[in-house]
Amino acid sequence: MPVAAQVLIAGTLFSRLGDTLATLGLVLHAADRDIRFGVTEVMLAELVPTVLAAPLIGSVVDRFSARAVCLWALLVQALSLGAATAVGGFHVRVALVALSALAGVASVAAGFKMLPVVAGEEHTGRANSLLTAGLSVAGLIGPPMAGFLNSLWGTPALLAVDAASFLVLAGCTMLAVPSTVDVAIGRRPATRLADGYRALRDAPVVGTLMPALAAAMVATSIENVAGVYYLRDVVNGNDTVFGLFLATWALGSVPGALLAGRAGWSDRHSLLIVGGVLGIGTGLLVTGLVPVTAVIFPLFLIAGFGNGACNVGLRNAVHARVPAEVHGSAWACFQALSRSCIGVGYLLGTPNSAVSSQGQVIISGVIPLVAMVWAALVTLRRGGPTVTEPSS
Repeated sequence: MPVAAQVLIAGTLFSRLGDTLATLGLVLHAADRDIRFGVTEVMLAELVPTVLAAPLIGSVVDRFSARAVCLWALLVQALSLGAATAVGGFHVRVALVALSALAGVASVAAGFKMLPVVAGEEHTGRANSLLTAGLSVAGLIGPPMAGFLNSLWGTPALLAVDAASFLVLAGCTMLAVPSTVDVAIGRRPATRLADGYRALRDAPVVGTLMPALAAAMVATSIENVAGVYYLRDVVNGNDTVFGLFLATWALGSVPGALLAGRAGWSDRHSLLIVGGVLGIGTGLLVTGLVPVTAVIFPLFLIAGFGNGACNVGLRNAVHARVPAEVHGSAWACFQALSRSCIGVGYLLGTPNSAVSSQGQVIISGVIPLVAMVWAALVTLRRGGPTVTEPSS
């Protein structure tokens, strides 16, 4: 894989780790100060702007130079988080984080668009594999690091680290993507706001399996909330074992992502997505049905493995099946779809008197399995390829 792609991936992972530190720093600050609805406010600040503005921002990425859009967006993110370190009001900080999240839609979409250019078509699958595996590692080490650094330095320091991480990513982008390659990145003279959604819907494999992917995202989000209560009951409130549960999912996703990037696998988009969703659904369903600690650990490894493989399969499918000139819009719109699914999952996983936490976890396993059966029926009705066939 070209060094330029490795530099871009490394910068992206460092930036993602910075995002985790900043978000959890604000969440911990809200919890420590007992700010009413503070945690919810932080989550909504990162969720709502993405959902509402993603189509518009994606069209900007596709109309102009992806490199230039990325660098300007990263500058806005760095300035927003830098300003957040200087202000004292919690709500003002959250507003600045929301502004950074808006700019983040552009930088992420532009980064997605640039990756095949710097990696080359033959290495794009491997690049997506390494990036996805790295994001899993960042998600694994970020939370405990945020807790430790927050207790040591305080929330403003974590916000400053995040601001610096965007500058690091900007530097990596300038090194990895020289301005002379801008013309090689597909651009459209005019775009419509719905182009990204249409591109996802009309793309082979992606469009057919998108409902199943959405179901998997809703399911994992349900488990993220309901599982806190269910799994703590399973382990009798042992926080150490509960933490190991969460780490097991992330650990499983790393080999899943790396395997999906191997030669002979990275172009099997349908197989990776379908197999990944089935792994997630089966793992969650049996986790809810069998409340035994020794059983849940391997199930979380399986579900995490499927999660990693599915994520790589999706990125590869969008890169291969969606025209380059709408990669920015398509990935921005996917961010909006994924955040919407996460929000719905959080709501459905919230404790209530109608369904127990165990029942919610069982439902979280049923949802993606039913969606995958539906996707299979649609594919057969259309006479499409089976999931074992390699994609072109």
